[in-house]
Amino acid sequence: MRAYLALLPFVLTPLAALAWTPAAAAADCRLPGVETTTRLTEKRGSIRFSNGFSGKQLEAKRRRAGGAASQANWHPVGLMGRDLKWEFRVKVQGQRLGRGYCVGLKDAELTIGYDRIDVYVDRRYRPGTCQYDVILEHENQHVRNFQDTLASYLPDIRARLADEAAAATPQVTGSMSNGARYFVNLLRNRLTPLIERMQQDMARADARLDTPDSYRATQARCDGW
Repeated sequence: MRAYLALLPFVLTPLAALAWTPAAAAADCRLPGVETTTRLTEKRGSIRFSNGFSGKQLEAKRRRAGGAASQANWHPVGLMGRDLKWEFRVKVQGQRLGRGYCVGLKDAELTIGYDRIDVYVDRRYRPGTCQYDVILEHENQHVRNFQDTLASYLPDIRARLADEAAAATPQVTGSMSNGARYFVNLLRNRLTPLIERMQQDMARADARLDTPDSYRATQARCDGW
């Protein structure tokens, strides 16, 4: 038996290109001694605060990130930027066949979270002012929405990872590294719908916070806008 370790975040190679399964070889591909283990690691990066951009620059940042246009008659005075990342690290074991390798999934680790969250406040409003404080409070609520939604999904993601890894059957491939890529793609494809649903919930939480009524309530707390 030999092992191969691979760290692959969103491998683009299609599954069909990785598995080589002639009928005779596939019939011989059995690894009864391989037991699959899984781990889920949450990545919590840093939060960076910035007070050096104008409202026009913040609007440009939002558009570049794919955000919706501002509400009519409202212009951004704050912004929260995040980038959810997830990647797999897999370990496989296998044995040499007459042609190719019989490869099974030995260990799968999913790391999910973020490297950094950026929180911006329009440079017109300096720290210590009422405007700065209420803008920062609003953007920090966006941060909490993101973190809380991620935390609420972790049990389901952990369970789905364990179920899919346990169900992954050994494959005949041309190399051990191709076997590792096969299992990374398999797990990614199986978990993508759940993670997309989580991201939709994050977007809905943001939308509930970014309404004209919410903006008016925030603005009413300070004079001198």
